Amino acid sequence: MPLYAGVAETNITPPPGVRLGGYAGRSSGATGTLDELCSRALVLDDGNMRIALLTADVLGFLPEMAAEVRAGVAEAIGTAPHAVLLHATHTHNGPHLGSLRAMGEIDSPYNNVLTRKLIGVARQAAADMRPAHLTYGESSAQIGINRRAQNSDGRAVFGRNYAGPVAQTVQAVCVNGADGRMFAMLFSHACHPVTLPREEMRFSADWPGAAVAALKAKFFREAEEAGVTAGCLPLYFQGCCGDIDPLRRGDQSAVVHNGAQIAEAAHTARWNAHGRLGGPLAAVEISIDLPLLPPPAAAECERLVSEARKRLEAGRTGGASEGELLDMQARLDWACECHARSLRSGRSDCQPFSVQCLNLGGVRILGFPAEMFVRYQLDFAALTSFPLLVLGHTNGCWNYLPTADEYVRGGYEIESAPIYYGTPIFSPEAEALVREAVGHLLAP
Repeated sequence: MPLYAGVAETNITPPPGVRLGGYAGRSSGATGTLDELCSRALVLDDGNMRIALLTADVLGFLPEMAAEVRAGVAEAIGTAPHAVLLHATHTHNGPHLGSLRAMGEIDSPYNNVLTRKLIGVARQAAADMRPAHLTYGESSAQIGINRRAQNSDGRAVFGRNYAGPVAQTVQAVCVNGADGRMFAMLFSHACHPVTLPREEMRFSADWPGAAVAALKAKFFREAEEAGVTAGCLPLYFQGCCGDIDPLRRGDQSAVVHNGAQIAEAAHTARWNAHGRLGGPLAAVEISIDLPLLPPPAAAECERLVSEARKRLEAGRTGGASEGELLDMQARLDWACECHARSLRSGRSDCQPFSVQCLNLGGVRILGFPAEMFVRYQLDFAALTSFPLLVLGHTNGCWNYLPTADEYVRGGYEIESAPIYYGTPIFSPEAEALVREAVGHLLAP
């Protein structure tokens, strides 16, 4: 079956002063740029289906913004919104787009420019289609560790859980031209882009950006040695990194180190690729209603509201920093919302949750609008005999989605993250519903 592909890249780095997304309580906007942020697009067309995959160096997209971008891309390139995958690399030094609280004001003009740029980069990719075929390969690498350590009373705390699950694979889908030369590579690994500390106030794509840069340099050297024109664009897609942090953290040297490790593995995966993927393109998206954890009892919520309000008032009069006040306000807002939910007696809350499944001629991609724990990625991959990429932070992000067995241990992802997302955490029963939906999507 014939296949055509086009790729494009655009710079999306905001100006200084735009708020950073990722860590709560930063007291100012970005002071500059450590490395450029980009969006990249791959468009595939086999004559019956056109699919677009976009990735951007941002923390995450509000579901409403993701829907707007996907609809705009679909209209611009002539496909359906469910055939457009919009992905965030989840860097914690990208612009604040509104997906989390306690990050400061949203820069609406920048968000509008970003929306136009995302639609534009997809349009640019679709305007440069050429004959192509896909190959798939993978290689071993690990730059992260499970971050849900355990304290003396069995509670989960940030740390290093050496016994915890972790992804040890880099996957690569290679897009090759009629001459056999690769002109794009989609690669994926699961690890939070939090190499840089909270105190770093400059824009950065973190290690995914460093991995892309290292691959570009490798491809350029190879083309130069072969005496041909360089022209291979790497596109990074984040795996299920919800409970995975980098082992090595610190300054830009750690970013470069982590990126180089993944780039080397992706480069090896390219050479491990074999055989052409020749099946048809396909895209499916389903929505399931996932149950949410109920709020505390109304009396407890009233106490939380009172305490949060007192802390905020004390912070205002006591000279708290802007970042501290942002965090206090987020906690008060969350307490008030929990109280409102607690008064809706007899009502069980659910959240519509979309799962996207793309078939790229034999490689399948699952996209989830959540910070997925890595166990989902490992388990879903074991269900299939065909290559499968499992992505979080896709088409928006509602909250974390832990596995059911992790709730008893609590921890940031379950107890604190909802304050910043402004949405209740999914209940443990959500796992079974997600697994059931994935089983249907992956069925022959």
